[in-house]
Amino acid sequence: EKLEKVRVALPGVNCGACGYSGCDAYAKALCDGEQDAAKCPVGGKDTAVRLAGILGLAPPSFIPQVAYVHCQGTEDHTKKRYTYSGTISCAAAQGLFSGPNSCTYGCIGFGDCVAVCPYQAIYLSGGIAHIDSKRCKACGLCVATCPKNLIKIIPRHYNAYSVTCRNKWPGAQTRKNCTVGCIGCARCYKACPSGAITMEGPLAVIDQLLCTHCNKCLEVCPTHAILRGLPQAAGPDGRPTRSQAADDPVSPTPPLKSVM
Repeated sequence: EKLEKVRVALPGVNCGACGYSGCDAYAKALCDGEQDAAKCPVGGKDTAVRLAGILGLAPPSFIPQVAYVHCQGTEDHTKKRYTYSGTISCAAAQGLFSGPNSCTYGCIGFGDCVAVCPYQAIYLSGGIAHIDSKRCKACGLCVATCPKNLIKIIPRHYNAYSVTCRNKWPGAQTRKNCTVGCIGCARCYKACPSGAITMEGPLAVIDQLLCTHCNKCLEVCPTHAILRGLPQAAGPDGRPTRSQAADDPVSPTPPLKSVM
């Protein structure tokens, strides 16, 4: 009876974001002693609280999450290296010299992630994928699908700061292939007062657990590789709107237990 109640409380998407093979497996694990009732990002806080009530667990600490595409290499910022005439699939194009775009680390833009998203949260604009954070449930299917490993699950903070780039070329090479790529100048790394930014070779990476959203990295980035806010639906010009506004208050992130 308890197993059935737990199963009904779960959304039934079977995405595997909880770390189990599906909702049935997570439900069974919870009934067998799994203590974390907050592993379902799709169900969200309400589901976590409901599960805790059924199982007699303490109210869980739930961290809302969202998928984020770490690339802004649109047609305005990159160029084509060759004309691709194969199967219209990112996975297929990746096998041919890493795709036709000038940045071989960037989004190919053929929409494999769009096809796999069950929430219609992903759309193409400017030749790359964008995720509407209002629709995204952080199920992780797009993360597993992207052949470039550009999509990551991050905390759903309206004021999030992200280095929206994953290339690891030297700066001079990056400038030739993308006008908004991270060039590894380390200005953001030096400016960050909280130690949230590290350098992975020539690529700056922001630790969402440590970022206090102070804006200092945004002020010093020479290529605008760092963006503030989460993408939302496309605006009238077809470009994604973002979840922040110029007059948004900058508030520290609350303590985070863990991030997928």
